Amino acid sequence: MTLQPDKIVQIMLRARLRIAAIATAILRDAHLADDIFQQVVLAALERPQDFQDQQHVLNWAIRAARFRAIDAARQRKIWTLPDAILDRLEARWASSEVQESDLAEQARVLHHCLNKLSSSERSLLHLRYEEGLTVVAISSRLGRTLNGLYQSLSRIHRALRKCVHRELVAVTINPTCETNQ
Repeated sequence: MTLQPDKIVQIMLRARLRIAAIATAILRDAHLADDIFQQVVLAALERPQDFQDQQHVLNWAIRAARFRAIDAARQRKIWTLPDAILDRLEARWASSEVQESDLAEQARVLHHCLNKLSSSERSLLHLRYEEGLTVVAISSRLGRTLNGLYQSLSRIHRALRKCVHRELVAVTINPTCETNQ
């Protein structure tokens, strides 16, 4: 049975975070990931006869987003994650066990933890992951040593990992509580 275009759009909007997540993981740019999501929706609407059910749409959309993001990364000369990691991410996000509410909660916790960082730490993350600069390029731009930058990034990653873990455990133990301010 072929799905109607409005049903395809509905499926993709409900799975928006999962579809955009693969593009974000590859491009490290939420705006580009949103563009990829929109391209994938339009491409799906051009081929509604190809989809039999919701899981088929979701699997196709995540795969399409992955390949479009890889193409965009190549055009921009952005280093991407190895295929083995992308395969695992794609399988995880295509799983029907993943709930949009879980992804939204994880994103909310990550933003909360990012906001707890100092402005200089957030600026360093911005240069590294949003602008996609290498540590060498950041070192030149900021006039800092490579070793010092690697240590700073390591401390920031460790702080984020601990914060996210702590906050997700708190939400799991007491789902009605808001993240600690």
